[in-house]
Order: sequence, then C-alpha cells, then structure tokens
Amino acid sequence: MDVHAIIGGTGFIGRYLTGEILKGDGEVRVRLLSRSHPKFLPSGTEFFPVDIATGKGLQEGLKGATVVWYLPGILAETREQSYESVHHQGVVHTIGSLDRQSTRRLVLVSAVGTAINAPSAYHRTKAKAEEAVMKSGLPFTIVRPSLVFGEGDRSINQFLEFGKNLHILPMIGPGISRVQPIFAGDLAKFLVLAAQKEESQGKTYETGGPRIYTYREMMEAIKRSRHLSAIIMGAPVGVMMASAVMQRLLLKSPLITPDVVRMALSDNVPLKNACVADFGMTLLGLEAWLEKSAH
Repeated sequence: MDVHAIIGGTGFIGRYLTGEILKGDGEVRVRLLSRSHPKFLPSGTEFFPVDIATGKGLQEGLKGATVVWYLPGILAETREQSYESVHHQGVVHTIGSLDRQSTRRLVLVSAVGTAINAPSAYHRTKAKAEEAVMKSGLPFTIVRPSLVFGEGDRSINQFLEFGKNLHILPMIGPGISRVQPIFAGDLAKFLVLAAQKEESQGKTYETGGPRIYTYREMMEAIKRSRHLSAIIMGAPVGVMMASAVMQRLLLKSPLITPDVVRMALSDNVPLKNACVADFGMTLLGLEAWLEKSAH
C-alpha cells in the first residue's frame, strides 16, 4: 500500500493534492503533516502535528512513507515565520527525518523564478531548498509553479475581496510584469502524474496555466469575469516599498514586504510549461474558473 505524507497537507494546495491522490485507483493512505489540526479531516487521511522549523514530529509522520510531498511556502515573512525556516530549513529537516528505505519519491513544490541569485529572498531560499534535495541522494522531483489560484488561495481571492469591498484592484507599479496563473486542481493533477512516472525522477519542471497575462491584463480579466465596478490602480513603486518597510517594522503579519514588492516587479512565467509540453494536459483558464466559481 502506498503511503503519501503531505507536509503542509492542510493548506491551500495540500487540500487539492489530497483530493487528487484519493481519486486514484488502488488503496492509499494519506498523512497530513502540519502545525495545526484542520477543522475537517478528509476521509482516508490521518493527521500528524509537525513543526518544520525545528523538525519536531517529522520522523513519526514520515515513517514508512513511500511518497513525500513538501508544499510549505509563505509569500510574506512574519515575526513567527521566515523564508529561511519555511522554505529551506523545513526541507533540510524533512530530508533528515524521512525513511530512506521506504521513500520512493520526494516531491518538492518550489516556484518559477527560483535562483540562488534571484532579487528576492523568497526565491533564494527556495533555491537553497532545491539544492538540498538534489544533493540528498534521494529519488526526487521538483515542480516550480507560477501563481496558483483556486478556492482558498491568498492571491486572486484577495484581489476579488478588494474589488468587491473597496472597488479597487491594486497593482504595484504599472502592471507590466508577466504571470501565468495555474489552477490548483491542475497543479495537483500534474504533481500526482509526475510522482508516478519513472522518467520524472531527478527532473525539475516549471508549470503554468493556459495563458500569460501582464498583471494589468490579469486585473482586467478579474474585473470582467466577475462584473466588478472597480478601478484598476497601480501604486507607485517607491510608495509601496516605503509602506512595505514600515509594515515589516511595525506589523506582526504585514500584508506586503519589500520582497513582495520585488516579486511583483518580476516576470513569473515558466520557460517551458511542462503541463502541456511534457504531459499534454488540458488546463482550466483563470476566466473560466472565475466565472464558474461565481455561481
């Protein structure tokens, strides 16, 4: 019997991945490893409390696991969570805690734009995690998605809230940076396929949705698809950077940080969309999801 251990399994992507794994043929066990117990535990799953920053609980949760998924990621650092602890040290603790006799594949969810010399610490710490996985001697697959959307995401849904409640769709700067948003359900399908295929071992894949947008085009799509009477507003970069610095200094959980500003000004587009190029998937577009989820 396959035992899937999903670190970060109670989060946004984790919920989609859990559903996709449980859809498959054959008997599987799914373990959800996370800091906090979910309000609802899906049938066919069990929960293991862990602290990835210290490694506490990981060895017990990973014992006998055949497929290990590492999903945790934070967009903005807080006083409790840093990029280093979540993106890099969590992976290091995972590698040191897993059962090497049983592990058939370690799947790391990274991000498009990851590089050791990237402008943002977000991407630099993701790169350190990738390096740790590659040097681990374990059978691995690395997946780098672009912006991920779906029920419970903290990006598109946040823009929708701004548009509905404040009648503003905000951007940092002119909105000319490009992004290729991918539906979380499609990402989950890709992850499961990649973990199953022998030829995916040792590979790094970049993934995105069916269309590339500038941030302004994405805001226009959100406005059009949800029939919002909102103004698309680009805030000056200098003002947003100053606000980000102040929020980081004064707020426990800032909405934006200097790193978030840097990322918003960089392209977030795969060099090659592996969903289509390598797996021949048909992908759900952002507008289609927005219109479907509105009802």
